[in-house]
Amino acid sequence: MTTTAPEKPPLAFIGLGKMGAAMAANLRKAGYPLTVWNRSADKAAPLIAAGARLAVSPGEAARAADIVISSLADDASFKAVVDGQDGVAAGLRPGAIHVGTSTVSPDLSDELARYIAGPVLGRVPAAIAAQLVTFVAGEAEAIETARPVITTYAPMMLVVGERHRQASIAKLIANFLGVSAIDLIGQSLAWAEKSGLPPSLLPQMLTGFFGNPASRDYITKVGARDFVDVGFTAAGGLKDVRLMIEAAGSAHQKLTSAEAVRAKLEAAVARGWTEKDWSCFTDIDRA
Repeated sequence: MTTTAPEKPPLAFIGLGKMGAAMAANLRKAGYPLTVWNRSADKAAPLIAAGARLAVSPGEAARAADIVISSLADDASFKAVVDGQDGVAAGLRPGAIHVGTSTVSPDLSDELARYIAGPVLGRVPAAIAAQLVTFVAGEAEAIETARPVITTYAPMMLVVGERHRQASIAKLIANFLGVSAIDLIGQSLAWAEKSGLPPSLLPQMLTGFFGNPASRDYITKVGARDFVDVGFTAAGGLKDVRLMIEAAGSAHQKLTSAEAVRAKLEAAVARGWTEKDWSCFTDIDRA
């Protein structure tokens, strides 16, 4: 059993799904006194065996803690657990802090008092290994108070400001990047398969693309709106994107991402950006 260091503040952890259970286990391993609550109490068994205490309600768990961490599925479950009868808000004692690690709407983040928005980024294996990333927003003093606790499960802690919604927006952007990459991978593999390319080719291409320094260069180029230093023109890019769509169509594959890019490149050309770098189409979304 993990021993508890006397100088560590008492914590409560609310929500023991796969992510929450892994984060709570790391807090317990670090020696924090821990009270836990979950709708299905049986999920708390491994933590109880490790020395945590089981509360009968979120409010009871909160009353036992200086810092409450929650990991809940969505806005509805978050509000029910925080604002419901004997919820976290009712139990949160004076001076205590609530750290929400869930991905919730920016508006809900802004509603909460004595709250640090701290959505985490990473899959369950990263949670188990205590290698999550977190975007954090809230009152600066509260963030510094909670920092040793937060970095126990998320050593990369990125403070994005005081407005709670900013952390939610940062997490949603991270998820947008992830789901867009997955979509591109899927469309590319489908096109390759339908066109009869060797099965080993696309994994090599995808690995090379996502690790290519040129891909990283576009982060700086687009961020600075550097479209005058031309590597490939918008006119040339539009021609190639049209060829992509046509070739994939011949294999009965619809490239929905390419169609969206074509519309933006057409808009860029219509604005007279024909000879700018083809990455200029990104300014259509920033106009």
